[in-house]
Amino acid sequence: MFHRAKVFLRQFEQIPVVNQALDRRYAKEFAHATNVNWFKGVYPDFATASADAPASKPLGYDNDAPASADMYRFRMQAISPCDYPVAFWLNRLMQPNQTLLDFGGHVGVLYYALQKYLSFPEPFEWRIYDVPAVTREGRRFAAENGNPPHLSFVDDLGQSGELDWVLFSGSLQYVEESLSSIVARLPSRPTHLLINMLPVHPRESYVTLQNISTAFCPYRIYGAEDLLGEIKQLKGEVVDQWRNDDKECVIPYHSDHSLNHYRGMLVRLDPLH
Repeated sequence: MFHRAKVFLRQFEQIPVVNQALDRRYAKEFAHATNVNWFKGVYPDFATASADAPASKPLGYDNDAPASADMYRFRMQAISPCDYPVAFWLNRLMQPNQTLLDFGGHVGVLYYALQKYLSFPEPFEWRIYDVPAVTREGRRFAAENGNPPHLSFVDDLGQSGELDWVLFSGSLQYVEESLSSIVARLPSRPTHLLINMLPVHPRESYVTLQNISTAFCPYRIYGAEDLLGEIKQLKGEVVDQWRNDDKECVIPYHSDHSLNHYRGMLVRLDPLH
């Protein structure tokens, strides 16, 4: 009986008039909700999603609200289940004299957490690139914590220098620029791309809008074929793939565009001749 009632309710919500009314009601809650990680709507691109963002909060992480730069501190205490593939591959493949660029690495959240699990080779440099407001907080936090020897920050990709690794841990979805374009702008070609916590839809690419509590962010969902096309354009080889089953993207009233897991992969880039 309960199962039939749930099925009936789900079918009722899919009636176009009902679905649109529920979506409008949810949009009002979405505009002012705090202490949430909510998603709303399906859009063709960043511009359309940005234009539909409520005016009640800033757009994106690069804002003057201290809380945006302070987010995720709890993840410094221990790695999450979704971080274990990153820890596995770094532990297996990183070598002395290598440099990793943590693209969108916030204030160094994953670096601080991994210190408790991995022994970094000497020397090894972990560089972070993020938006200016977050980078400023990252430098301040590092200074308060004795300036960890492996950790540094860069303000633009052109300053990232010679690289062996580029890590995208839950960051590619926040940038409009494609993966292949980002890698092409680096001053050197890395050997490995380590992609984790990426929302990937089995059929199509689109953008949704995220309420991170302190701001609204356009949020890219890669189509699986589009992502593989980006890697092919880079002439990369997918060494490993995995699911992040502890991550999901639920877009109310858009069940066909919601995801019950994220994806990760290790990509090897051979030198270009």
